[in-house]
Amino acid sequence: MSLEFLKRIWKATLVVGVIVSAFTAVYYDMMFAAGVFVGCLWGVANFIALIAVLTAFVTPDKVNRQRALWLAAIKFPVVYGIGYLILRSGWFAPVALLAGFSLLFTVTLLKALGRAYLKLDERRADVHPAAHP
Repeated sequence: MSLEFLKRIWKATLVVGVIVSAFTAVYYDMMFAAGVFVGCLWGVANFIALIAVLTAFVTPDKVNRQRALWLAAIKFPVVYGIGYLILRSGWFAPVALLAGFSLLFTVTLLKALGRAYLKLDERRADVHPAAHP
């Protein structure tokens, strides 16, 4: 799994979030759709922040501990604080926020299943056998 795969996950999640929100707005309720989209945005922001923290700690180069700790110190209070404020605002139904936040996990699962079904990792190992022992 590469960083490019992770970037495709959050980009696909945003696209799916827009589509799901549009259908929800048309067929159910506008505020519920807005909640789904806000939950999706919060989930993607959390995922991007997590990628930044993990790539700062796990790198083939020398780890810049100060940068990694700053990212972690910023990520947790800011992202979770925003999530808390969104929930406390009462503008969106918690179920809508949860549905939007869960889209990231659904997209991740489907993309991983797609990679396994298409055997993309095995093909890559055939092309670069040294990269995947």
